[in-house]
Amino acid sequence: MKDLYPHPQWSNFLWLDYPNTRSWRKYFQDKASGKLPWHIPIGGEVGIHGVPAGRDNMISDRYNWTLGCPSLKNKDVHELYQWVQKGTVVEILL
Repeated sequence: MKDLYPHPQWSNFLWLDYPNTRSWRKYFQDKASGKLPWHIPIGGEVGIHGVPAGRDNMISDRYNWTLGCPSLKNKDVHELYQWVQKGTVVEILL
């Protein structure tokens, strides 16, 4: 994890180390092989975060609003926030 901090709109923000060396390598390989069009950007500032206050239903309803970030109900991101620190290894499984 790159950093973590309170976020004014989404509860807490756990900033992930993306893009990193491995993701850049895969990104360029996918572009070279034609899996990704050349105009598609890699993205950045990806993090695990909560939702706007009072909107936990966005998680229950599986509303896709984050543009690539994993989001959690605010109580869950608050709990996670207590247990991680800068440098914590995070693996996201789909």
